[in-house]
Amino acid sequence: MLALTNSWRSLYNKEQEFRAWLVEERKVNPETISKDQTKKEFARFVEDYNTATLPHEKFYHMEEYERRMSAMRAGEYVPPPDDSYDPSADMRAHESTHKRRVVEHETYMSKDQLMELRRVQNERIQAGKMKQLGMEIKQNMGVRMDGTMFDG
Repeated sequence: MLALTNSWRSLYNKEQEFRAWLVEERKVNPETISKDQTKKEFARFVEDYNTATLPHEKFYHMEEYERRMSAMRAGEYVPPPDDSYDPSADMRAHESTHKRRVVEHETYMSKDQLMELRRVQNERIQAGKMKQLGMEIKQNMGVRMDGTMFDG
């Protein structure tokens, strides 16, 4: 794709694409705008064209797009518009097949140790709620909240 410049020559070469873009994207009738406004709109079109941010492929090559559409309507096979080979995509696909799968390891704690941790966690939650309600916290809960470290 060649870079466009903001000149009348570029406007002449891409007039069909520019007019389609004006009508479909900008909702502007190209017959009713002034030369100054046409120049401003074309500058915007050129920027989108050169940064490849136009919303549809037909705004880049209208004739090629029309050929593809007429072939589709006729029922012919039409290859995808971008039939180029991407070696980096091929390498990424190849590397992804050879990566070692991450295996989740079993826990290093026994079931009794996990149950004890769960009990302590539940007691901490319960003690925190009791403290918020202003209740006395039992010393034998397994969790000691002395009020120095936890109060803000």
